[in-house]
Amino acid sequence: MKQLKFGNYYNKVLGSWIGRVAGDHVGAPIEFKPYDFIMQKYGTIVSYLKPVDVNYVNDDEMYEICALIALEKHGLGISSKDIAKEWVDRLYNQNFTAERVALKNLRKGIEPPDSGITKNIWYDAIGAQMRADIWGQICPGCPRMAKYYAEIDGSISHSGIGIDGEVYVAILISNAFFEKDIRKNIHNSIKFLPMREESRYTDMIFKAIELYDENPNDFRKAREKLMEYWNIIRAELVQKANVRRKREFLNHEILSGVHVLPNAGFIIFSLLYGAHDKEDSLGRSICIAAMLGLDTDCNCGNVGAIVGAQIGAEMIKSKWREPLKDTFNTYVKDYEHWKISELASRIAKIGKQICETKCKDIVNII
Repeated sequence: MKQLKFGNYYNKVLGSWIGRVAGDHVGAPIEFKPYDFIMQKYGTIVSYLKPVDVNYVNDDEMYEICALIALEKHGLGISSKDIAKEWVDRLYNQNFTAERVALKNLRKGIEPPDSGITKNIWYDAIGAQMRADIWGQICPGCPRMAKYYAEIDGSISHSGIGIDGEVYVAILISNAFFEKDIRKNIHNSIKFLPMREESRYTDMIFKAIELYDENPNDFRKAREKLMEYWNIIRAELVQKANVRRKREFLNHEILSGVHVLPNAGFIIFSLLYGAHDKEDSLGRSICIAAMLGLDTDCNCGNVGAIVGAQIGAEMIKSKWREPLKDTFNTYVKDYEHWKISELASRIAKIGKQICETKCKDIVNII
């Protein structure tokens, strides 16, 4: 059985959220900016691109706050409907792609999982992967339970490989509480995905690893090759799509950048190349995610949450931590303003309950 002192557990949850919020601030200014533009204007990114505005609100984390509220209200046995109700009651601004469609469906009385597939061309976009962090955070060292919760949440707005993305990131974070080697974590977490032959998502994870191995010191070359691979897949998906709007989404140069597949590959690159920096793996990983482009705030946030859980808050460099001023804001009615430390404390409290009940034979928090 794995053991984790509660103070250390909290420190890692806090690190995961500091990493998440820091990643947002790095990635947001260049979200969906062309790759060449990012490279020409910023070159090698090594810090925040502009001074941190502590009043800034990112749309990505509000779904995780709704998940936390649902957990606190309904306990560990929450359902998709419980989480979805918080969406309907509390989300009032900045809803996009799959989540916007799901909210429209929910407000019409269409419940999960139908809310994730009804008239939803975005079911395989990045949204579910984006909101995976909390499920890994409440299930330290218990990846099967992290997968269970991620699937419940993912079904509200996504299907198929869209849910695979949420599952995988949740498991990476769950395993990060005990695994210090990111390469081992990446491989161990793949075991909880469908076989490579059964899931394009799993295939993309393996492809990213292979391209890293072929280009261990050149993330830009690896990116070039991965985008070539993604464009082949994209063309195949267009041919198979039987809905005009789906074909338009996949063909669109910018909109297709929200698809889960290339962004998943970029997360793997960011983690592997970022680990080369032994002094600041979190900062380097986030910055690489930014330099790779596409949905940069989502990717930088996920990467920050994964590495933050691995190293803990105390190991995060002050250049990333201090400008945040322990402040986090979100578009959730009655829960707009937070201290990051308070958010981490509430999540850790639930995680301890999960370890004492659902994971009691796997993890002991003392």
